[in-house]
This record gives sequence, C-alpha cells and structure tokens, in this order.
Amino acid sequence: MDIIISQDFFPKIGGAHLWLYEVYRRWPSKVNLLTTEYASYSDEASQQHDFDKLDHGSLEIIRGLTAIEIINLFDWRCLNQFYNNAKKISRLKKSKSIIFLHSLRAFPEGFLGLLFKKMHPNKSRLITYAHGEEILIAQTSRQIRLMTKLVYSGSDLVIANSNNTKNLVLDLCPTAKVICIHPGVNAAEFIQSDHDILAYRSKWEWSSDKLIVSTIARMEERKNHAMVIRAIGELKNEGIAVNYICGGDGQEKNNLIRIVNEMGLQQLVHFTGAVTDQEKKLIYGATDIYAMPSIQVGPMIEGFGIVFLEAAAAGKPSICGNIGGQSEAVRDGETGLVVDGSSLFDVHQAVKILVHDADMRVRMGRKGKEWAVEHDWSKIAERTYMAINNLQSSYEQIPQTISGSMGGQK
Repeated sequence: MDIIISQDFFPKIGGAHLWLYEVYRRWPSKVNLLTTEYASYSDEASQQHDFDKLDHGSLEIIRGLTAIEIINLFDWRCLNQFYNNAKKISRLKKSKSIIFLHSLRAFPEGFLGLLFKKMHPNKSRLITYAHGEEILIAQTSRQIRLMTKLVYSGSDLVIANSNNTKNLVLDLCPTAKVICIHPGVNAAEFIQSDHDILAYRSKWEWSSDKLIVSTIARMEERKNHAMVIRAIGELKNEGIAVNYICGGDGQEKNNLIRIVNEMGLQQLVHFTGAVTDQEKKLIYGATDIYAMPSIQVGPMIEGFGIVFLEAAAAGKPSICGNIGGQSEAVRDGETGLVVDGSSLFDVHQAVKILVHDADMRVRMGRKGKEWAVEHDWSKIAERTYMAINNLQSSYEQIPQTISGSMGGQK
C-alpha cells in the first residue's frame, strides 16, 4: 500500500508538488495522497474543489492532514499534531501489506513518516524526497537539522532531484541511502503550432522576427529576473532591442517594475501577471531564449529547475545559473548556457551570444527537444517505480510493471 504525505498540495503548487503528482498519477496501483484542506481560504476553496474533481490517474486525494505550522519538539502541541497525523495514516491501512510512505520532503512530512515507522517498525517503509533548499534551511536551526538528519538516516530510500542535492543529503547524513532521479516534463505538450505562436506575439504587437527572452517563474529574488532586466538594458545601450517577458507573479514584482522604470525599459519588458498552463506554453513557444540564471539568496537555491526542461521541450535554449542543481537541467553548450548569475557581464554576454547566433539557437533547441524526451514524466515515473521496487520486492509480491499499466499516460 502506498501513501504520499504532503502537507500542502494543489491548488498551491511548486516544482516539488508537480514532481510527485506527475510520478504517482502514473503508478500501477492506487496511491493515497494525504494532504490538508484549503476550504478555510475562500479564494482557494473553489479551486481545490475543481481540482479534486479531476481525473488524477492512480492518485486518490484525501484531505485529512492537520497542517503543522510551527515545528518545535519541545512544545507538546506540536508533538500532539504529529501523533494525531500518524494515527490518521494508520486509519488508511486496510490490509496487512507493508505501507510505503512517500514524503514530499524531510520536514514536516518526513518526520511524520519516521514517527509512523517507529510506531509500526515491521509494517512500514519510508521514502523521502529531497529538493535542495530545505536541506540548507535545516542548517539554520539545530532542532530542524537534527530532525532532517534523523529522517534521512531512518528513510529506506531518499530520492534527490539532482546530484547537487544528493551531495547535500550525504553531507548532512553520510549513511543515507540516496539516489538521484531528475524531475521531468510532459514533453509533447510544449509543442505549439505556428498559428498559435504568431497569435500570441500579435497580442504584444511583436513581428515574427522580433527577438524575445522570457522567464516564467515565481518572482522572488533568487530567480534573478533583475539581472536579466539589467542585461536587456545593456543590450539596449548597445543598440540591440530585445523584448523580455516576465511570466508569473510574486513578492519581487514591485522591485522589478522599479528597475524597469529606472532604466527606461517600459517598452521592452512586459509583465504578464499570473499565467495559465496554456499561456505558459504559448510564452515558451513565442520565446527565442529562456533565461533564469538563479542565484543563492540565504539558504534558498534552485535544486533543479523543471522550467528548463519545459523550455527545452518547446525547442528553446536556456540560460541558467551555476548554483545548486540547475546546471544539471541545462547541458552547457548543448541545450543552453550555464553562467554565473551574480555577474551582469556573464548574463549579458550569454544573452548577447544567443541573440546574435540564430544557428546556435536552432541547434540548442533541437538538442533540447531530445533532452526533454529523455525526461518525459512517463520515463521518470518508470525510474522511480523501479528504484522503489528494489525495496518493495523484498517484502511483498510486485504488481505489474509501470510500463504495462499507466506508465505511458501523459
């Protein structure tokens, strides 16, 4: 029996949630996903209701988890929340089979999974996902660092989103059983028709030969939109007019608008606000270069970067930073360029090179499509299932392989 523990989930979304969703909806047997209820937030209640009604493949979403907002093991209320959540997991058990717990991250989900495993030592196995930034966040608190180390030590398997994240896990817990499986992309969904791309460009009054750079991401400091804007400004000073789409929203938006106004780039930089899945795909299609040269801000890093695979699937070269695991999502010189995101010179030069070299853009776009197909979610689900099967085969009979059931689901 498989149970995912995810304190937050759709309609709130991040790359970590998407990773688990795309993998486990393809699972060859039913998977219970235990998460929290958002109904107390009126603006999200309807979104949650609409999402939960959709077909989620093998996933059955159960909104019965109590959110643990403050982690303090010296507070009996926190301990009581962990204990009560562990009992909720127990109530999902309907057979004598081993329970495989799949935790979104080390804390609080992984610690909850570890508590359940201690309560049922012979009847449960724990798989914990690692994304990178949560490990660095753990270093800022002695208590959370200890919790994280205990979770990794007690997990039967840790699945890291990049080799960089894998090394962070091992630095914290050398005994962890950790493997790297990169997240993926629905490769075929990012191929847009020329008609739709031209229609989207016309919305902004851009001709077919207008060069477009884009970033589609939450607007937060580490995503480094600001450096791309400054690079666009440098190019303008050199007489090179390149338009820049900032797709998405976030806390950094007002600061980015201020930079645009100060540099007089209002005609070149365009803020879309929140985008739908379809508009996101159209932006990639209308884009010539995708740029998100992420940097580290405090403990926050880019653990991998699914957006780079999305750009690759659309046949567009990327510019990424050299911090964290993002350089594993972009093959330097093949599917894009890896730069020092803290250097205006490096970011400016990378954009300039790709702006001037159309053949390079086409070549990288072609390689990018091949790279994205290698990371199609169906293949990532297969790799994940086989890795966990190595645990599961020791305890119970294996169901049919994922490729023979839902592995081909897009």
